[in-house]
Amino acid sequence: LPISQGQPFGSSAPDCHRPFASKMAKSKNHTGHNQIYKNHRNGIKKTRRPRQMSMRGMNCRFIRNQAFAKRGMKCTPEEKEERLAAQKEAQKRIEEKKKVEKEQRLKELQK
Repeated sequence: LPISQGQPFGSSAPDCHRPFASKMAKSKNHTGHNQIYKNHRNGIKKTRRPRQMSMRGMNCRFIRNQAFAKRGMKCTPEEKEERLAAQKEAQKRIEEKKKVEKEQRLKELQK
């Protein structure tokens, strides 16, 4: 039958078998009726945090420098003791320098 007689394109059923076929609009588009029940059946779990943070998207120069720094920190116990001794000596030198500078400032203020 041609489309002009009220039949949708490609349909063979007469209008009497489909009373509301093209006369009413669809009103309900979505419902979340059973979804909360289904979600809670297995429990809503927190997402697992990765053990190691992803480096994706980070500054590649920073990552490269970080890797070299980590390699530089690796050492034997003897080297570690030497480094600590060198650190303490450097700290003593800095403190002596600060002390001398403080004395010089005090002398200048007294003049």
